[in-house]
Amino acid sequence: MSWPRVDYGHTAYEKAVIAGDVYGIRPDPKRAGKRPLNLAIAGCGGVAQAKWLPAIRYLQTRSEPVTIAGFVDVDQASRDKVGALYAAPTFPSLEDLLAAKRPDLVLVLTSDDAHVPVARMAIAAGIPVLVEKPLARSLAAASELCAFAESRGVLIASVANKRFSPPYAMAHALVTEGRLKSPPSLFSGKFTLGYRYVDILEAGTIHLIDLMLWFMGSATAVSALGHCGPDGKLESAVASIAFASGAIGSVVTSAAAMSFKPWERVEIVGRHAMLVVEDQLELVLHDEETGPSKLWRPAIPNTLLFDESFGGYAGLLENVLDAIRGTTALAATGRDGMAAVALVEAIHRSVASRQTVTLDEAPLCDGERA
Repeated sequence: MSWPRVDYGHTAYEKAVIAGDVYGIRPDPKRAGKRPLNLAIAGCGGVAQAKWLPAIRYLQTRSEPVTIAGFVDVDQASRDKVGALYAAPTFPSLEDLLAAKRPDLVLVLTSDDAHVPVARMAIAAGIPVLVEKPLARSLAAASELCAFAESRGVLIASVANKRFSPPYAMAHALVTEGRLKSPPSLFSGKFTLGYRYVDILEAGTIHLIDLMLWFMGSATAVSALGHCGPDGKLESAVASIAFASGAIGSVVTSAAAMSFKPWERVEIVGRHAMLVVEDQLELVLHDEETGPSKLWRPAIPNTLLFDESFGGYAGLLENVLDAIRGTTALAATGRDGMAAVALVEAIHRSVASRQTVTLDEAPLCDGERA
């Protein structure tokens, strides 16, 4: 039996074993022959330094012709630090950078409230953007931003890095191949986080929500209950979701959990078959009542299990760069990010009203159900 060709957190077999390139770093003429692109980084905080800048280095090491045009941050210490580390110019604002440079892409990694104005400035200049989650703090703002990009004919991509993480990429490929024996009928997801300084839905669970929409298609209704912590912020929520396909799903999320214990689990059910992804690490396909289950785990000693790769950041960025080049389709559009924001907002509304909230599914999700 053959299986989808997804490199599960390690160098491809052909490179590592046949070509003797265990780290996958030998010059790659095909990749190096792509049209060179340069990108600007707007926002030099934790997500830029811990996720995206290592992802850029990861791609560069593998011959991707991408360079950094410059960094933007309101905090001089932060921009000076990354500017020195990556030998690129720094600017206090995107306006200043655009006056001096013409990047091919702007990565919008600012604080959440600045996502829309920064992305809008780049789009107004005709420059594609990749916007961190959440795309915007409200559905209205996300909708306006997508419409603005579409009116200008400018590419807008949303951060959906988990789609490129091997466990979820393999799961999606298995669903596409029909290994669940039917279209997905049930999605069950859990996401817990102990970081009290972030919003549990907008800053964490939205990743899981994007995955759910990727696997299941557009959502049509949400019924949710929530619990607030001592500070009055939403601390825990349970949401039941109906999809346009007729399938159903649930999400359980909490910020009352611990920070360094298991926090993510996804189950996808078909017809007498089920996929389980545990903590974005291990994937199991249960497709026989009496036969063996099929399991995928990364080869930890391979030493290539870094977040920029296994976390999906490098894969997402490469997809966006190739979409700008016109050689591939964009995997996570602005409207996909908008769909996730819509579902987050609907959960908040359902928690507040204790009633079912319906969604206008048609314009919300570009992704097709597998």
